[in-house]
Amino acid sequence: MTATIRDIPLNCPEATYVEPVYKEAGMRNFTNLVRTMLNDYGVYHVQFNTINKETLIDAKKHPENYPTLIVRVAGYSVYWTDLAERVQNDVINRTEHSFS
Repeated sequence: MTATIRDIPLNCPEATYVEPVYKEAGMRNFTNLVRTMLNDYGVYHVQFNTINKETLIDAKKHPENYPTLIVRVAGYSVYWTDLAERVQNDVINRTEHSFS
């Protein structure tokens, strides 16, 4: 039987990520942003990556440290290391928003 991603143990350091902690006001602002997009501007599709820009830049420089990093690109999820450099640059350039 072929092994799948579900068969790989996730107890190694490179596959362990810390859940981000969001400030209450930041979450309210984020929620208001999404509501405004959906209700007032008629946006029907939106996707979010919840990772900071510095991590993405480091993942580009040291991909061996991020074998399980997955990002959303144009409606699909993909391993960061499978992206072409120009797509990685695009994701980095449009990542960095704060809701404090």
